[in-house]
Amino acid sequence: MSSIGTSSQETAKDFIADIIEKLQAQRGNKFIFLLVGRTGVGKSSTINSLMGTEIAKVGDYEPTTMEIKPYNSDIKGVNFTVIDTPGLCDDIEEAGNDYKYLELMRSNVSQVDSMWFVSRLDETRVTSDEKRGIKLISEAFKSTIWQNAVIVFTFAGNIDASKYELALKKRTELIRNEIAKYTGIGIANNIPSVAVDNKSETTPDGEKWLAELYTQVYARMSAKGAAPFLMATVERVKPPKKEKEVVKEVIYVPTPVRNPDPEETAKYSRPIELNDRQAEIVRNKTSDVLQFTVAGASVGAAFGAIAGPAGAAIGGAIGGVIGFFGGLFGK
Repeated sequence: MSSIGTSSQETAKDFIADIIEKLQAQRGNKFIFLLVGRTGVGKSSTINSLMGTEIAKVGDYEPTTMEIKPYNSDIKGVNFTVIDTPGLCDDIEEAGNDYKYLELMRSNVSQVDSMWFVSRLDETRVTSDEKRGIKLISEAFKSTIWQNAVIVFTFAGNIDASKYELALKKRTELIRNEIAKYTGIGIANNIPSVAVDNKSETTPDGEKWLAELYTQVYARMSAKGAAPFLMATVERVKPPKKEKEVVKEVIYVPTPVRNPDPEETAKYSRPIELNDRQAEIVRNKTSDVLQFTVAGASVGAAFGAIAGPAGAAIGGAIGGVIGFFGGLFGK
């Protein structure tokens, strides 16, 4: 610490105190995910992977009824809800379903901090029922719902590596074009897409998809939901490793309200390892959410040096955020 000036240290301590106060004010808040997509596309497996535990049972539903299904959970004292929409994007013949589902969404979903539109990457078109789902979501929540949306493509492992990049590009264009009918091109083209493979840690290009999913979901999340989401997940998020640095990984296995199967929890609890680009996005989003700026390299270095010990001393979800964020500045 001798190379860091006293004024920089004091400024960094003030930043940390301010962050702690803001995070404490967020402790009572919760965040809500809305999952949209056809039955069987992997919505449950993917949300379980992101949250590190079994939130939603895989294969709970058949595409025969329309429902709004909330899963209420708790990680590190942070409450959140995952709302699945079985039937919304399925081809159900019963008359009057569109009106019924619009009423279900409007009466049962009052807050959405992050919406996922989930589709298979190995499809070649936007199906008629997916088009209908996009239409109903847009009518129920207006175009603003898509400003917190991410397009998630599952079954990426079914695509040959030589065709993967083109498939992701084309499928993204098709989905965005359909969304643009209700939002305009500006909003639709700004929605990021992420390919995932729930049977592998990597996509066909060799990249770890979980970190990209985490980054894009967090970056797009509402201001209200972002801080509690970070507190609930931060213990599994790992900043980029420094060269020649040996890091002992500690995997946190949270305990949600619904008492998940231990084997399923272990399967989903792998760490989220950010690269430099992803870490920068996470850092900028957190600075924006908590409304603070570390000005100057010396203050940033001081913040990185002080935040780790401070976070360890505080402990819990808030301490985890302080320590993690200090690691981002300490690079």
